[in-house]
Amino acid sequence: MRLAGFSGAPILSAVAPFLVLPVVSRVTGEEGWGDFLAGQSIGMLGMVAIQFGWGVIGPVRVARNPDRRTRAAILRESLWSRLVLTGLVLPVVALVTWLVTGPGVNLDAILVALAMAVGGLTPAWFCIGSGRPDLLMLFDAAPKLAASVIAIPIILATGSVTAYPVLLGVFVVAGVAAHARATLKGLNLPRLSAKEVRGVIRGLVPTAGIDAVGNLYGSTAIPIATVGLSAVQASSFGSTDRVYRVGILAVMAFGNAFQSWVLDPSASSHRQRHRAALLSHVVLGVVGGLGIAILGPWATAVVFGADVAGRSAPSVLFGVAFFCISSSTPFIRNALIPAGRFRMVLSATTAAAVVGVTVMLIGASVGSEAVIAGGVAAAEFTTLVLLAGPALRIMNEPDRKPAQLA
Repeated sequence: MRLAGFSGAPILSAVAPFLVLPVVSRVTGEEGWGDFLAGQSIGMLGMVAIQFGWGVIGPVRVARNPDRRTRAAILRESLWSRLVLTGLVLPVVALVTWLVTGPGVNLDAILVALAMAVGGLTPAWFCIGSGRPDLLMLFDAAPKLAASVIAIPIILATGSVTAYPVLLGVFVVAGVAAHARATLKGLNLPRLSAKEVRGVIRGLVPTAGIDAVGNLYGSTAIPIATVGLSAVQASSFGSTDRVYRVGILAVMAFGNAFQSWVLDPSASSHRQRHRAALLSHVVLGVVGGLGIAILGPWATAVVFGADVAGRSAPSVLFGVAFFCISSSTPFIRNALIPAGRFRMVLSATTAAAVVGVTVMLIGASVGSEAVIAGGVAAAEFTTLVLLAGPALRIMNEPDRKPAQLA
């Protein structure tokens, strides 16, 4: 039931872009499709910057503090800190998107980048820590799905994709506001001072660093491909990357389902729960990786159109990356972060980023989609290799008192 509940929202989040992206790819054409995907990827980096580690540490803090008032105080801290960061991040996101997708002003790419970045305000991590998949559906997945459903007929009628990012941004913000109101209502929590907000942000630096570095090699592949490849190549690469990103939502669903279950203080055997979560993630990685590698070119041709379909070599390498990221997820979320091994995770993800981005840049310099995809695979493989040993030792230890994160 837990897996089914926490899979529903990510599945809806996966369905939402797949409903609208086939329409977008056909309306924008080969050149516009690559720019649109670049805007999405840059926006995802902005989203990570706005979240600033809350997606990593937030669920753990909420899961370990069942009191409603304490949880509301955690949400209040996150909202104030993320709102401050939103004001700083959005102008940078717009500027970077304009520079990457030039020449000229690509308004749609800038708008989708901003809409994706605003997603950093999502309450998804809070709902996960609370063990409430129904709220995850209502406040995170449903607004994205609604934006896609409403945007499709508008795009088809006007021949412009502008409606989608505008609706996405508006609906996401509405979901965030509605969740905050429902959670904080009637508690009369005191406002945070500017000094307290700065303290919250400073305290999040270690986990924010992990999140940022981990997403660096995940979200820079498309911008690098957009700059280094031809428009046709970048569009093809972007289609394969989209399939990979939607697949990662399944990894997130498994991670969400197992994290609070594994960390439940009342569990009779955390060791057995660690093993169950790890085995599930490995099986998902094998099945999903093979699916991307074998079916990727065909699936992208059907969904996005033959003109922007993915190619075989990048699909295989994205399949390898999928296996690695699925297998490493329980190591990070269920073992190393709860045990307070922030520096270890940061060091590993930093090494992975260096390896991955270096390979991607080489790929861009020689105009090779496959080498850029190889950079994504190399980064995820590096993370898996560096963290597997320490994480397995933690998973096999007798039950121990977790790091104090509240």
